[in-house]
Amino acid sequence: MAKHDSKSVAAVNKAVKTERYYTVGYVPQRGKRNPPPAINLKGRWLEALGFFSGQPVLITVEHGRLIIQPEIKI
Repeated sequence: MAKHDSKSVAAVNKAVKTERYYTVGYVPQRGKRNPPPAINLKGRWLEALGFFSGQPVLITVEHGRLIIQPEIKI
């Protein structure tokens, strides 16, 4: 049995996920036919990568991939 003053310690070297799986969906458009595809990304993992709410992002299309980067103003 653990002592009353002991605390469980969170894993410090927790493995970082390098892949995330999402499904392309759509946002309803008030009855319009054939709504455009949409991807909604969310999670605290975005903050860990430098993406914050309200921050502009740069999306580059390259060889069938989307590259999403925080927009850095110079």
